[in-house]
Amino acid sequence: MFGNKKISKIQKEIGNDPQKAIEHAQKSLNTGLTGFASKAFLGKDFMNNVNDMLAKGQDAIDMQKSAQNIAQTGIPATAEVISVTDTGQMVNYDPVVVLQLSVTPETEAPFETYSQVIAPKIAIPRKRDRINIRYNPANKSQIAIIE
Repeated sequence: MFGNKKISKIQKEIGNDPQKAIEHAQKSLNTGLTGFASKAFLGKDFMNNVNDMLAKGQDAIDMQKSAQNIAQTGIPATAEVISVTDTGQMVNYDPVVVLQLSVTPETEAPFETYSQVIAPKIAIPRKRDRINIRYNPANKSQIAIIE
């Protein structure tokens, strides 16, 4: 009975926010009595793996937030895909890829860049594709693919 009330309270606090879920997991698994018991019973190596996975989850959230920000505020451009390299990572079943791009902005000189992005599974860019992007002028490797 106590466990169900505690779980309901946690679900209410976290809601559907993945950022809050990761923060809660990090706090629960690494501090206090629960953190001590987790390390004692599951082992330090297991807990290090769990913390590595939480860090990857945080990286994915940060990548999505950055892409959303760039999609709204970045400079529009077209880009030709020079190469695509799969990183082996997935975010919401979409692959994370490294794109080498030849970018042609509307108002600046063309440039080449490498960028790690979450590519839509149904529309992964291929070599020689021309795609619409937005990029951060302060860091031209930060792009968002605009569909």
